[in-house]
Amino acid sequence: MAAVLALAVGLALPTVPALAQQRASLLWLDAGRIDIARVIGLPPAQNSPEQRAEFEQVLQISSTRTPEREKQAIADQYQTLARFLDGIDHAFVENTQREMRLLFREAQVELGIILLGVRRLTNRQRPFTVWNKVRVKPCPGGRPDGSSFPSGHAATAALYAELLTEVVPEFAEKFEARVKDYGQSRLVCGFHYPTDLVAGDKAGRAVAKALLAERAFRARFDETRPEIRQAFGLK
Repeated sequence: MAAVLALAVGLALPTVPALAQQRASLLWLDAGRIDIARVIGLPPAQNSPEQRAEFEQVLQISSTRTPEREKQAIADQYQTLARFLDGIDHAFVENTQREMRLLFREAQVELGIILLGVRRLTNRQRPFTVWNKVRVKPCPGGRPDGSSFPSGHAATAALYAELLTEVVPEFAEKFEARVKDYGQSRLVCGFHYPTDLVAGDKAGRAVAKALLAERAFRARFDETRPEIRQAFGLK
């Protein structure tokens, strides 16, 4: 929660004057606009056959990771547009296209706040914290805490893909491939289960579609279209 609030504060400070002319608050969506709990459902029950099968799957993926894949997974811990696009053949340059970056950060803040509400309903242990005959070995470095369900990384990737595809359909397949790869990194590190990724994906796409259906967001999004296409070397 602290990370989301910090991001919201960092985003709001430099843009308050501009945003104040468009809307009364930081949020684009009205409270309760999306019933995320209904959209994503619930994870398998603890100690259920489904849960145990998922644990074994994560154990297999994480225990057979190569040093190269681990390095990529560690880098994928950063939930930024630049990191999401890393590895995709494109013309986007980090720290350019200011309006595009601000808009996507705002959308990400919106997603994070919505996810906070649904995460209060679950308390799923992350794979690397589960005691079993063999433990999942997490990637070196920082380890996420809180509920494993849903995956914020998968949600962020899906949010980015939906918004980007709306403007740059030419790259749709690349965006979707990156969504899968980005989510796979969370399994490689033992931070999430497959159903966490599925739920996060659903949440991210639901928020993206709700934002695009919101008149004020859509207006600003459409104004940013030329810059977004330019970021990918397109007209």
